[in-house]
Amino acid sequence: MVGGLEPADPRLIGPYQLLGRLGAGGMGRVFLGVSAAGRPVAVKVVHAELAADPEFRARFSTEVAAARKVSGLFTALVVDADVDAAVPWLATAYVAGPSLSEAVRNSGPLTAWSLLALAAGLAKSLTAIHAAGVVHGDLKPSNVLLAPDGPRVIDFGISQAAEAAPLARAGLVVGTPSFMAPEQAAGEEVGPRSDVFSLGAVLAFAATGRKPFGAGPPAAVLDRVVRVAADLEGAPAEVRPLIEQCLAKDPLRRLTAAELLAGVTAAQAAMEPRSKPAPAGADRPGKPRAHGRRRPLITAAAVAVILGASAGYGLNAVTQHQRDDDRALSQIAARMAARPAGPVPSAPAPRITGTYTYQQGSRVFFEISYSDPGHNAAGFGFVGVQGSDWREQDYLFSNPADGIVTGNSIAYPLDQGCGTGFEYTSTVKAWIYNKVGVRSKPVIIHLACST
Repeated sequence: MVGGLEPADPRLIGPYQLLGRLGAGGMGRVFLGVSAAGRPVAVKVVHAELAADPEFRARFSTEVAAARKVSGLFTALVVDADVDAAVPWLATAYVAGPSLSEAVRNSGPLTAWSLLALAAGLAKSLTAIHAAGVVHGDLKPSNVLLAPDGPRVIDFGISQAAEAAPLARAGLVVGTPSFMAPEQAAGEEVGPRSDVFSLGAVLAFAATGRKPFGAGPPAAVLDRVVRVAADLEGAPAEVRPLIEQCLAKDPLRRLTAAELLAGVTAAQAAMEPRSKPAPAGADRPGKPRAHGRRRPLITAAAVAVILGASAGYGLNAVTQHQRDDDRALSQIAARMAARPAGPVPSAPAPRITGTYTYQQGSRVFFEISYSDPGHNAAGFGFVGVQGSDWREQDYLFSNPADGIVTGNSIAYPLDQGCGTGFEYTSTVKAWIYNKVGVRSKPVIIHLACST
């Protein structure tokens, strides 16, 4: 949630104007900032007493360098930092979505489908983090943000670069008791599988609405982390075995992030309706079969409601950078609206309810699910944004080119060079339009190869 700035808060950090507070923790405060070009960022400012500690500065500098190596669809990328400033700071891409802790607190535990989608996103995030030689060290519900197109892992504030392990003092326990691994709770060496244990604890919380090792004094919680099985009562049967394998006390018995992702894929396939007919044209030569429709982790509309409630003073400055894209897209809408289509229906326009991406060969599909209360949805369109050069395109559902239409969803592939050694990422803005050319509110979708 975004709160107003307090009188003692800075108004400018580096080149970023600060607009509001996103949170605070043991290491510092986090603000919503905006660049001179209007791009929103999350700016973490270190507490002054820590900034005065040379050992902390050395560690912070090392961890910022490590975090800069991390890239992936399911992480918030580091965009700027000044580790030598009087008060060091770090800026990451701003994620417009509630934290997992907020979502569970406000809406209750997640369904099996949503849990599997969450697990897949977190597994991919850890894969990217570990590939950069980094151990996050503090994966917890408040460090997982739910964007409309999937979860994002944030806050590498106490992450450890693998090559910088000596900076961690022997016996020092750093992290959040309810979500740390047993070896971390005991002050022993941590590694990638420690993050997997934390991921399991996060899934347990999302599945039950409870901290998996109970409440109470930190020492008591840490003792249960080391000695007692997690409380998984009420967790969906489809997901519980995966959570249990993540929460093995022995690191060598835990899943790796890649093994978890494979398990999630198998569980999703097992949950697919077996009697559901294949989409028309899905088996044509050269066209990949679409995956079954996934339920979104959290809808874009729900995100908008949560964000709207969190910032009464308005954040128009934050979205200024989106307006140029909207003006370009309005030209398409104008052309559609000019088509002869009879009287304008009074029924509401289509509304996008969620997005999903998956890889097939060298291509990555983006899948859009939508509601159509007016029963007048006619097609979809998209355009490259944020540096992606995909030209503006729109297609009718009756003639979707390479797209695959299934019920109230559309999947469309974009070649990302997956597996060729020339992989790249793309960002598109996509929308659904009705019979008279009125568009839904567009969504931003990030596409990247999963392997």
